[in-house]
Amino acid sequence: MSPMATRQWMNTHQWMVKPMHQREWIERRGIMIWIAETFTSLGAGLFLVSLFINSWWGLLIGWMIIMFIKLPIHLAYFGKPWRFYMTMPPWSNAWKTSWFARGILFSVLFGMFGFVQLVFGQPDLVRIIGSQICNPIYYTFGVIAGLNALGVGIYGGFIMNYVKGIPFWNQGLLPIVIMLAGVADGFGLIMGVALAGGDASIAWAETGSRYLLLVNVLLIVTYMISAGYSSVVAKISINELLKGPSAFMFWGGLIFLGLAVPAAISVYGLIQGIEASSVLLVIAIVAHTIGAFALKYCILKVGIYRPLLPKIAPM
Repeated sequence: MSPMATRQWMNTHQWMVKPMHQREWIERRGIMIWIAETFTSLGAGLFLVSLFINSWWGLLIGWMIIMFIKLPIHLAYFGKPWRFYMTMPPWSNAWKTSWFARGILFSVLFGMFGFVQLVFGQPDLVRIIGSQICNPIYYTFGVIAGLNALGVGIYGGFIMNYVKGIPFWNQGLLPIVIMLAGVADGFGLIMGVALAGGDASIAWAETGSRYLLLVNVLLIVTYMISAGYSSVVAKISINELLKGPSAFMFWGGLIFLGLAVPAAISVYGLIQGIEASSVLLVIAIVAHTIGAFALKYCILKVGIYRPLLPKIAPM
């Protein structure tokens, strides 16, 4: 083999002996996966929070985020988007083994059941038809839509968790981290609904956000410690987050904007004994949302494949 061919072979097969970044879901067209997954968490989180507090406007916005932002971006990423139905029953039994197929099924069912719930919960229609007819349908379909919203919000975490070649993703806590972060973002967005005059309470949203932020901090710390003990390659991912190329997004986007700023505004209102001003609440909502994008970016960006050979060469 010529020296040039040898060098080409070595460069092509570096994944056999060196940890290599995954790029399919975060670079070039892969950026669409990052954006779609972020809107998945935002929409599902807002829908679940709104379902709990019975906010019709929050349910509508959460449903629209999933149906008109998340799904179109995901479909645009597919090579042949109009064949997505072939992953669903009765055309396929892939949902039994594939989290990707389950995610599509969850999304379709959420869209259908959520739509019926929204129709029979619409205030004007309730006044015309009557609550005795609308309420049973609204709550029945709401429970089913909520279960599917939970599936929509968590399936992305299971897809990444299933990739055993990336130790940083292959952690049991990952789906929980993603789902609870989405619920926390839902609390942030429901504050926006309340500020716009919707059927939600700012005080209740602030309280829920305060507790979820604390839970998320503990979960992220636990997740990183657990991942660090699991693999040398996972430690490389953590180092990239703490002091490597992704450190700015981690410390600035996730920790400062996504966690510290909303928490500081919430604690300020708690100490003062009053609701924070509208300006501070808007800042908290924007910071929450930026933090949602930062979290998904960090998780996807530091996904590093374990080398095929057991001995790991320095990066």
